Amino acid sequence: MTSLDRLYFFYRVPRARFRQLLAIYGRKPEDRLPDARTFLNRFAAHKSNYLLGFITDPATALFLIAWDIGALRINVLAALLSFGFGLVGWTLLEYGFHRFVYHKGNTLAHKGHLMHHESPRLLLGMPWYVTSGFFLLMWYIFAVRLRVHFAASFFGGIAAGYFYYCSVHHIQHHFRVANVWYRDLTRHHNIHHRLQDVNFGVTNRFWDRVFGTQYRKEEYKLNHAARLNRNN
Repeated sequence: MTSLDRLYFFYRVPRARFRQLLAIYGRKPEDRLPDARTFLNRFAAHKSNYLLGFITDPATALFLIAWDIGALRINVLAALLSFGFGLVGWTLLEYGFHRFVYHKGNTLAHKGHLMHHESPRLLLGMPWYVTSGFFLLMWYIFAVRLRVHFAASFFGGIAAGYFYYCSVHHIQHHFRVANVWYRDLTRHHNIHHRLQDVNFGVTNRFWDRVFGTQYRKEEYKLNHAARLNRNN
């Protein structure tokens, strides 16, 4: 690779992609969707991106907890406890992102999630370098520069939770599992695909119960009727 080739790869290509994003979000909201779909189909709905995430996400989680244990020499049990807190923290992040980012606003994340609802079996996922890049940035800031103990393990737990979420979500749309608990969880998610204002949890139903967004047939009918009356 020549010097000019390197310059094009490391400077021109990312800059062109950034300009493409600016072009999309410089338009009126109603004009953005077609261009957003083109961008998402190129970079988020590509099969290689989708499958690569199932390698890079667990690898990032393992690296983060290994860093705390190996480089910062913290207690293994303490690192595992911090990792567990990260896993639990992910469940709330999963609910929050699904409810307030994927289903609101006019972002690429929202457009991508609309595509998922339209085609649930589409292999569409967050670009692998975005998730791994985010966690490695947190590792560099908190574990390398600030040397905060347990930070890497905590973010490793969040990364592992994200990997678990991606795995569960993929299985829900591509496989049939006989396990009763898993079948109920899949039914919970399938209801969300029909009624997009309830059942935001994918790997669990806990936060839907806490925040009152779990689907209950009679209650939903009453709330829906009340909304129609207000609109009329």
